[in-house]
Amino acid sequence: MTETERIRRLYDDRAATYDRSVGIGERILLGPFRQAFGALLRAETIEVGVGTGLNIPHYSADVTRAVGVDLSQEMLRHARERASQLGIPFALVQADAEALPFPDASFDTVAISLALCTIPDPGKALLELGRVCRPGGRIVMLEHVRSTSRPLAAVQKVLSPLNERAIGCHLDRETFDLARSLGFSIDESWSRLFGSVRLAVARPPAAVVLPSPDPIDAGGEDR
Repeated sequence: MTETERIRRLYDDRAATYDRSVGIGERILLGPFRQAFGALLRAETIEVGVGTGLNIPHYSADVTRAVGVDLSQEMLRHARERASQLGIPFALVQADAEALPFPDASFDTVAISLALCTIPDPGKALLELGRVCRPGGRIVMLEHVRSTSRPLAAVQKVLSPLNERAIGCHLDRETFDLARSLGFSIDESWSRLFGSVRLAVARPPAAVVLPSPDPIDAGGEDR
């Protein structure tokens, strides 16, 4: 079994209880960042790793078309139910983030949250995000990463192998450093919990510079 297939099965199995399992832990981890993430979305938007659709209620009214992608069919089923209950038109596609089934430059906004920690090859996935982003578009990323605090980073390093086996999630990836090394530009960034959670607006390699996004109250530690 490949790691991608293992993760797909894990999240198919977790889908029914996923929202309850994240619970209070997510509220502590993310604070206001889910709402801030949704507020940054614009025009034709794809969310990669949409999961059960926890971000959907927070989507900006500026989103004119919404597409959600996830590896797990069961997670997508719950996302479809959530979008239907909210009356939000949403196209949902089962696909691998490392090989998105869309042409180049398909979307104005490419969004991903809490997924690059789990995708087996995050570099390949980042390049796919950049590929489907239109010139002048934006990539919105919300991820937990290696902390800037050495004691917390040490704890993450110890716990990460257990978490990887249990749910496929790496606790200490340096996702934003990886993005920069691939040529992405970080236009604006917010962090919380000693830099272990970051929300950022980025541009793919060789993208056209856009004006900075509207200021938001993300409740983070830096701007």
